[in-house]
Amino acid sequence: MTPAQREEELVRRETNAAILAAKLEKDRLALEAEIAASAAANRAAAAISRALQSDARLKLKALEVEVAMWEAKLGRVKADAEKAPTLLPAPAVAPIVPARAEQEIVEEKKLLAAERARLDEERAAFDTEVADARARLKTEAQTLAEMRTKLASIRADIEASVKQREAEVKKREAQLDADRDRLQLAADALMRSESQHTEERARFESQINALADKEVEFQERNRQLQERLRTVEKG
Repeated sequence: MTPAQREEELVRRETNAAILAAKLEKDRLALEAEIAASAAANRAAAAISRALQSDARLKLKALEVEVAMWEAKLGRVKADAEKAPTLLPAPAVAPIVPARAEQEIVEEKKLLAAERARLDEERAAFDTEVADARARLKTEAQTLAEMRTKLASIRADIEASVKQREAEVKKREAQLDADRDRLQLAADALMRSESQHTEERARFESQINALADKEVEFQERNRQLQERLRTVEKG
């Protein structure tokens, strides 16, 4: 692999590591948002439960007060009936007609009985409503518990995945650092080799220049020698 290819591979790995780190950060933020939403849902459910319980207690107290009022009124009516004088029966030939007070007492008793029946129906409906609300709250609490369990499992899985990815990222970073160091060593060796080649080239060029000077000197001496030979031959 050439240095350029190694550098390109190093850049690619660094890019992948950055993308993986960004994805890990995104997963962490999503997990925190999901946990915050779950906590808000739990608080809302608790507030609804408290409101329903408070409303149920208020309605129950109001019904108890109303029942006590009607029972007190019924007691007063019974006391008035007991205090009323006993009427003598009329002659046998005349029909027995109840006194006005007794008719009112009977009517009042009927009204009280009807009102008590209505109160009993309302109390039964209220008890049914309270039971339904409690069942609903129990179901919601169970659902929230299941959601908490699922969230805990999801959180554990995400944390394990994050730890595994972090380990992979650290491993890749270590490998990238090793590759970077290896590339740096190779680049340093290449620079030293280039420096040595430059020095050798300069030395070779100096030797070539010296050889060229010697060749020129040799040619000059050869020329002088040829001239001397021609002079000797002429003489």
